[in-house]
Amino acid sequence: MEKRVREHLNQVCIAPARRDKVFGMQGAQITQYKSIRTVLADQAAKFGDKPYMVSIDQDEKVLSFDALYRLSNRMAHLFAARGLKANDRVLMLSENSIEFIAAFLGVQRYGATIATANIEMNSAHIGEILHAVNPAIVLVQEGLGLEKLRDPSMTSEWIPLGVWNEAGQSTGFFDVLSTYPDEEDIEEVCGPNDIAVIFYTSGTETKPKGVMQAHSAVWPNYDATADCVELDQNSRLVDCRSYTWLSSQNMSLGGPLARGATVYMAKKFSRGGYFNWVKKYHATIGVVVPTILNMFLNRPVDIHGKEMPHLRFLMTSSAPMLPENWAKFERQYGIRICQSAGCSEGGLMSSHRGIDRKIGTIGFPLKYQNIRLLDANDNEVPNGQAGQIVVSGQQKSWGYLHPDGQIEKLPQEHRTGDLGQIDEDGHLTIVGRLKDLIIRGGVNISPVEIDNILSSHIDIIDAAACGIPDKIYGEEVICYVVLREDSKLSESAIIKHCSELLAPFKTPKKAFIVDELPMNERGKLDRGALIETWKLNNLKHN
Repeated sequence: MEKRVREHLNQVCIAPARRDKVFGMQGAQITQYKSIRTVLADQAAKFGDKPYMVSIDQDEKVLSFDALYRLSNRMAHLFAARGLKANDRVLMLSENSIEFIAAFLGVQRYGATIATANIEMNSAHIGEILHAVNPAIVLVQEGLGLEKLRDPSMTSEWIPLGVWNEAGQSTGFFDVLSTYPDEEDIEEVCGPNDIAVIFYTSGTETKPKGVMQAHSAVWPNYDATADCVELDQNSRLVDCRSYTWLSSQNMSLGGPLARGATVYMAKKFSRGGYFNWVKKYHATIGVVVPTILNMFLNRPVDIHGKEMPHLRFLMTSSAPMLPENWAKFERQYGIRICQSAGCSEGGLMSSHRGIDRKIGTIGFPLKYQNIRLLDANDNEVPNGQAGQIVVSGQQKSWGYLHPDGQIEKLPQEHRTGDLGQIDEDGHLTIVGRLKDLIIRGGVNISPVEIDNILSSHIDIIDAAACGIPDKIYGEEVICYVVLREDSKLSESAIIKHCSELLAPFKTPKKAFIVDELPMNERGKLDRGALIETWKLNNLKHN
């Protein structure tokens, strides 16, 4: 039965002969250091008034390559006047906007450090980030109530981000900028090993931890991202994810900047508006997370790929896409899905390009990346076996900024905690997380395998397996599922479905039907929250 499921999945895959691309590469491509100052100058000269960013929520306000370059030069003059040096930090507290993008790149062009925090975090977390970063300047969007986080004991200068208007009448920070020249007569103050960006991981830790990326890693990430999805100056992307995350900064900010593409940016996802944006702006790539695709499966919209011949594919990242949901979406909507994967510490690791994709996998390694799969004894595993994904290369982040302000440099290789497996064509598949492994009677069980089997049922939209304490086996398998709105599927039928496709020791002993699965700030499944939910409910009944 399990074999038949796999055969079905392969029928909807496009499996290319790409055996020339291998993991465990030694001697990945190397690129020379290229500063953001140089990138902005080069792209302004090449693309001029061509739109780089278009803000859907700001009445389609346009930021051209030339305008961005000139704004960045004004920022260099302002920061120099304020005496900022390399590694001095500017903290951004803002929603997606043209102003956010301009300031994010402008700080890097000068050579200082830009730090970002997702404003949808709770105020305690944002406050912790503020103290850890200890910024020289805080650029804060007005009207969000974030000014209340200002600590009088800190010396940070708080400046309202304001609104940029190319024709004049700018406000806040951009009004101040208007008094400075836009010529490029200030050199950047940084070197390659100084810190360019600090962004925060999406884990479920009590205290947030910042990831520090050096200036030398910025261009390799941007260039490799552009390469992996084959961006060019005719590419048009639609993205509604927060630009405080590394994945958005690379895929929908850096990659388009590197190739002269245009991005249509929204503040938030809209189920009713997303494909309208794709159609209106003739997008060639839509950037989403798996949660969004699952929403379209659970509550379908009247759209089909034949209505959007310009759309090459939807690129999804930040979490694995369950193969059955992947196949269901493509059958239902006639729109191709591609997957990319990375981590905050290692940058974007691998991706499909659109044609060379295989359902359930995350593609091939990007240039500048070294990827190895290691067993528990640090031996490289053969194809077909699971091992921890270990990355190194120019895209890797420099270190951590801890909540207490202390800095920790990362080792040359980063152990991702993800378990990966390489198939006969060289495609990499993430099969689970080390910390998510269910260890039942001494046997390791990947919850992702069970998730995939659960989602192969036509009535199941989303699913998650996890391990709970057991007196005999140490851990036992249970699962949580989200059903289609009109489904009458019972818990016993869910268990029966699994028992027909999984070995007995992998089959969940209990199934719980829920309205939705818990997600963290980036839309990643939070299995830990499911375990805590089970523990709380178990305590209530005992």
